[in-house]
Amino acid sequence: MLNVKEKIKEIQEATGLKISSYKIINRGFESLIIEVNKKWIFRFPRNQGLRKKTKERLNYLASFSMVSPLKIPEPKFIENGFIGYKKIPGKPFYPANFKKLTEKEKTKTAKQIGLFLKTLHAHKNKRIDFNTGYLVMRKEDYKTPPLTIAKRLNLDERKALKAKIGIIAKNPLNFKKPSSIIHGDLNFNNILWDPEKKSITGIIDWAELGLGMPAMDFIMLADFNVKKNDKFLKEILKYYGVKGNDLLFQIKENAIIDVMNWFWSYHKEKNQKGMARMIGKLKRILAHK
Repeated sequence: MLNVKEKIKEIQEATGLKISSYKIINRGFESLIIEVNKKWIFRFPRNQGLRKKTKERLNYLASFSMVSPLKIPEPKFIENGFIGYKKIPGKPFYPANFKKLTEKEKTKTAKQIGLFLKTLHAHKNKRIDFNTGYLVMRKEDYKTPPLTIAKRLNLDERKALKAKIGIIAKNPLNFKKPSSIIHGDLNFNNILWDPEKKSITGIIDWAELGLGMPAMDFIMLADFNVKKNDKFLKEILKYYGVKGNDLLFQIKENAIIDVMNWFWSYHKEKNQKGMARMIGKLKRILAHK
């Protein structure tokens, strides 16, 4: 268990900052995240192996920040045990925000996301030679979550889940060797939003950055398990510059993984309410024809 008071002292001694306030941000399974003075974010990787990858990710962010269409964290303090960067303005872009957007505002948002992901997935760095630890599709890996989840489903729901997993298994694109660098955790919590301007202000939490399937950076942007958000997805892909429908179909078939992945996040936290909520959502998806 990381001692927070010790970490605050470590920040003060290393940076010279006068700390008047701080709070723990509970997101981040791989790092302890502390907000300081409402202006700074400090991340403490939880083990030595993560620290090594963190340095490579920092180097990548430094180069990518020069071309990124959206603001991303730019580390100002890099120490042996932590990194620190100025907080990017904005609030998490929750699903409730998305649902309230007009079609014009959704198009604007789709353009921001599409151009950002186009730039990210094209940006190369030889030192990022490791797969993201999150949502990486390898043969057999995708079968693991249903083993526990299935216990909470009825027979028809299990059959429906098995069919959806079967579709994923039959698509060779899901098992290609990853060559693109992806964010790896591009969910609503990690997209910052200006509610007045109805505009994305930045992308945060790059702790899962690594090589992976580009499709995985799309599946958490909206509920693509149903058709109601297909227009939004197609708008994103238009600005992403993709040709054909292969990526569209791949994103939609893998969208079910987002729900299962959130289930596992809550499972790690032993959050019974969170798990129950995700099972409820999964049941609705499996019941949809």
